[in-house]
Amino acid sequence: MPKRADLSDTLCPVGRSAELLGDRAVLLILRELLFGRRRFELIAANTGLGPQLVSARLKMLVAEGIAERRAYSERPLRHDYWLTDKGKALFDVLYAMRNWSERWAYEPGETGDGPAIRYVHRTCGADVGTAKICPGCGAELGYGDLKGEPSLALKAEQVARTA
Repeated sequence: MPKRADLSDTLCPVGRSAELLGDRAVLLILRELLFGRRRFELIAANTGLGPQLVSARLKMLVAEGIAERRAYSERPLRHDYWLTDKGKALFDVLYAMRNWSERWAYEPGETGDGPAIRYVHRTCGADVGTAKICPGCGAELGYGDLKGEPSLALKAEQVARTA
């Protein structure tokens, strides 16, 4: 298998982003952190990734300043992971990926009667669909503004994964 090119020093913004975010494990871990799932065990269970891979990617995200590690228990010492402002800014990237998938990645009826994840604006309660501006109140949508409601099919998949 050919070695992957290192794009960490390219001036191309897509190449530089791909170097940091172009790993499936990183994207899944970011999804968990964006949903407020901060504990290592929950991240590993919800992503289906092995503990060594989750650990390595979390260390990378911390080193890159995308996430930070915080102690939540002293005895025994335990940590969870929080997005920094740099990490929260990735909401738009993952939201765009979600919106693309809702439109193009599923067969008709595969997710049930609607989207795999229905997003509701926390402020006004409007179903936002795939909008970037809330159709209910006109607010621009960003990190922390949405509450995700998984479809029944996605809920069943999540339960099976964590069991």
